[in-house]
Amino acid sequence: MKILCSYGRMWGVALGIFALGMFGLAGCAGMSNRDASMALIRSDVPLKEAGPNQVTPATSTLRRGDRVFVRRVVGDFAEVETMDRRTGYVPTGVLEEQ
Repeated sequence: MKILCSYGRMWGVALGIFALGMFGLAGCAGMSNRDASMALIRSDVPLKEAGPNQVTPATSTLRRGDRVFVRRVVGDFAEVETMDRRTGYVPTGVLEEQ
Protein backbone atom coordinates (compact mmCIF):
# COMPACT_ATOMS: atom_id res chain seq x y z
CA MET A 1 0.00 0.00 0.00
CA LYS A 2 2.87 2.35 0.84
CA ILE A 3 4.39 1.78 -2.62
CA LEU A 4 1.09 2.59 -4.39
CA CYS A 5 0.80 5.90 -2.50
CA SER A 6 4.36 6.77 -3.50
CA TYR A 7 3.62 6.13 -7.19
CA GLY A 8 0.40 8.15 -6.98
CA ARG A 9 2.24 11.09 -5.45
CA MET A 10 4.96 10.85 -8.12
CA TRP A 11 2.36 10.94 -10.92
CA GLY A 12 0.62 13.86 -9.26
CA VAL A 13 3.85 15.85 -9.16
CA ALA A 14 4.64 14.97 -12.79
CA LEU A 15 1.14 15.99 -13.89
CA GLY A 16 1.43 19.28 -11.99
CA ILE A 17 4.76 20.12 -13.62
CA PHE A 18 3.33 19.27 -17.05
CA ALA A 19 0.29 21.51 -16.45
CA LEU A 20 2.49 24.45 -15.37
CA GLY A 21 4.62 24.00 -18.46
CA MET A 22 1.56 24.07 -20.71
CA PHE A 23 0.26 27.26 -19.09
CA GLY A 24 3.69 28.82 -19.60
CA LEU A 25 3.70 27.93 -23.29
CA ALA A 26 0.20 29.30 -23.70
CA GLY A 27 1.37 32.63 -22.28
CA CYS A 28 4.29 32.77 -24.71
CA ALA A 29 1.97 32.21 -27.66
CA GLY A 30 0.36 35.61 -27.05
CA MET A 31 3.70 37.39 -27.24
CA SER A 32 4.46 36.71 -30.88
CA ASN A 33 4.54 39.57 -33.37
CA ARG A 34 1.65 38.04 -35.30
CA ASP A 35 -0.63 39.15 -32.45
CA ALA A 36 0.78 42.68 -32.34
CA SER A 37 -1.02 45.47 -34.14
CA MET A 38 0.66 47.44 -36.90
CA ALA A 39 1.02 51.23 -36.71
CA LEU A 40 2.51 54.08 -38.70
CA ILE A 41 4.66 56.80 -37.09
CA ARG A 42 3.01 60.20 -37.77
CA SER A 43 5.99 62.41 -36.85
CA ASP A 44 9.69 62.02 -36.04
CA VAL A 45 10.10 60.77 -32.47
CA PRO A 46 12.95 59.41 -30.29
CA LEU A 47 12.80 55.67 -29.59
CA LYS A 48 13.25 55.24 -25.81
CA GLU A 49 14.95 51.86 -25.56
CA ALA A 50 15.24 51.82 -21.75
CA GLY A 51 11.55 52.49 -21.08
CA PRO A 52 9.00 55.29 -21.17
CA ASN A 53 10.70 57.13 -18.28
CA GLN A 54 14.17 57.06 -19.86
CA VAL A 55 16.11 60.18 -18.85
CA THR A 56 19.20 59.66 -21.01
CA PRO A 57 19.02 60.79 -24.64
CA ALA A 58 17.58 58.22 -27.04
CA THR A 59 20.13 56.64 -29.36
CA SER A 60 17.76 56.37 -32.32
CA THR A 61 14.84 58.19 -33.87
CA LEU A 62 11.81 56.84 -35.66
CA ARG A 63 10.89 58.84 -38.74
CA ARG A 64 7.50 59.87 -40.06
CA GLY A 65 6.12 57.02 -42.15
CA ASP A 66 8.04 54.24 -40.36
CA ARG A 67 5.95 51.14 -39.69
CA VAL A 68 6.11 49.47 -36.26
CA PHE A 69 4.47 46.62 -34.37
CA VAL A 70 2.71 47.80 -31.21
CA ARG A 71 3.44 45.17 -28.55
CA ARG A 72 1.53 46.82 -25.69
CA VAL A 73 0.40 50.17 -24.35
CA VAL A 74 1.62 51.43 -20.98
CA GLY A 75 -0.14 54.64 -19.98
CA ASP A 76 0.63 57.30 -22.61
CA PHE A 77 3.40 55.20 -24.18
CA ALA A 78 3.42 52.20 -26.49
CA GLU A 79 6.10 49.53 -26.54
CA VAL A 80 6.96 49.10 -30.23
CA GLU A 81 9.18 46.94 -32.39
CA THR A 82 10.58 48.34 -35.61
CA MET A 83 10.82 46.45 -38.87
CA ASP A 84 14.54 45.91 -38.18
CA ARG A 85 13.73 44.41 -34.73
CA ARG A 86 14.68 47.37 -32.51
CA THR A 87 12.38 47.78 -29.50
CA GLY A 88 11.51 50.76 -27.36
CA TYR A 89 8.77 53.16 -26.31
CA VAL A 90 7.09 56.06 -28.10
CA PRO A 91 4.19 58.31 -27.09
CA THR A 92 0.85 56.87 -28.27
CA GLY A 93 0.00 60.24 -29.86
CA VAL A 94 2.50 59.67 -32.69
CA LEU A 95 0.94 56.35 -33.74
CA GLU A 96 -1.65 55.82 -36.45
CA GLU A 97 -3.16 52.33 -36.44
CA GLN A 98 -2.99 50.37 -39.69
